[in-house]
Amino acid sequence: MSSMTCKNGFVFVAVLCLGLMVSSARGGSLEPPATPISSNSAMWTLNDIYNVLNTRITNAAKRTGAFMEPPGRPTVGTMHTLNDIMTLVTNRAPVPKTGQTTSYGTGDDGALKIGVAWPNPRFSVVGAPGTAETNQIRDNLTGLIWARHANIASGTVWSVNGTCTWATANNVITNSTGPVNGANYGGTNDWRFSNARELFSLIDWKYSNPALSDGTGTNQWTEARGPFTDVKNAYWTSTTYVPNPGNEGWYVSLNISGGVLYRADKTTASYYVWPVRGGR
Repeated sequence: MSSMTCKNGFVFVAVLCLGLMVSSARGGSLEPPATPISSNSAMWTLNDIYNVLNTRITNAAKRTGAFMEPPGRPTVGTMHTLNDIMTLVTNRAPVPKTGQTTSYGTGDDGALKIGVAWPNPRFSVVGAPGTAETNQIRDNLTGLIWARHANIASGTVWSVNGTCTWATANNVITNSTGPVNGANYGGTNDWRFSNARELFSLIDWKYSNPALSDGTGTNQWTEARGPFTDVKNAYWTSTTYVPNPGNEGWYVSLNISGGVLYRADKTTASYYVWPVRGGR
């Protein structure tokens, strides 16, 4: 009996110590926000979440009433695994709203405003103010991270004013002596040449000259509003024009007609460079 008492006492002390360690480490409470019998414990099922992702419904209402324990094993056809849901999350490209809010005709874009809602803020600085990471700006809609300086090639050996040919644009970003990866711009060296869809995703169709919003996503970009600096009118993308791959590539204009995708000669045309990272 004495041995058993000692053993139980040891277990009790060990559990108590472990509890104290966990409590100290977590810095918060593990208590649920409501007991299962409370209506505040209502939640979405995995099937609800899967259907929202799969059908692009904006949202689904939480189940009403208190949390209910399942009466038995999942019924065939009503359950989706986390693998199913993650496949939807990582393999779908939801179309965002264009940003246009004024209607010019019945049932047009400005009237319906179809698409995924923009976050507010639309853009945010990566890292604490005053650190090198503040040269990185995250688009909270796409998750892509853009260089704060939108005229990164200016004043370099590749360009005086910032424009350059298609091949040189890639060199500005990837060259080991260049101002981007070579200089660990923003504290990192995994920047790359943005493709046509990525660069086009920055366009805010409410505006022109430039068709770009500020950090909140609710006003037009200006140098004073930021978050980008030295934004120009036309940028190369890494995407080639397939019918003429040897000579032509796509570029995005932020100034003409509110933002348009064009093609141009890779060897003679000269446009600006805007590096991006992430998105993989």
